Amino acid sequence: MPVNVLRNKIPQQVHSDISGFSPEYAEHWRAWLAAPAPARPEMFAKILRKWQAVRPKKIRRLRDDTEAAHVPPFLDDLLGQSEAPIAVLANLSLLTIARRTENQKQALSDLWQIFSQLPTEGISSCVGITKAILLLTDGRIGPAFDSRVRKELRIAAPTTCAAWLVTLEEIADDIAAFEAAHGSFVSAAPKHFAHLSYGRLYDMAFGPR
Repeated sequence: MPVNVLRNKIPQQVHSDISGFSPEYAEHWRAWLAAPAPARPEMFAKILRKWQAVRPKKIRRLRDDTEAAHVPPFLDDLLGQSEAPIAVLANLSLLTIARRTENQKQALSDLWQIFSQLPTEGISSCVGITKAILLLTDGRIGPAFDSRVRKELRIAAPTTCAAWLVTLEEIADDIAAFEAAHGSFVSAAPKHFAHLSYGRLYDMAFGPR
């Protein structure tokens, strides 16, 4: 069943939905975007813990974290592995996901695999993986597929990268349908959020309250 939620709203509803997004999570995002590159690994770790990205499992720690009592890989290792695929995705966004190149398709698959290792035991669900990718792409590729977003969009949790990408394409179509009827999705957002990327704005419209 295609994603057809945003297209059934009017701009005033979208404005209200984004305004109702969790202020705490919005502050986490503001801090993330403002953080210099050297500070990002520690902030990445802190934000994913605050967002309970792999609940109920334990998330990996940075190598120099005094609480890093698990075997490798550490979060530093996963971030290092993600650098090349993230660079390949520099020009890709939620709106252009359907036009991804073969290299970008491989990069997305690599990221799914890398961040499936977020928990210290077992593998991550789509929640942790998509939260990590949302952060590292600065909101270009989103939303994060937490339980609230999935409920609002009436979708099942994707268990493979291929299923995730299909759903992202459907979300992009949902945005396109809204914009065809009402104009820019960004213009429906509160002005102080208008600088954010589409993946992040869509996440805010349907994510944590």
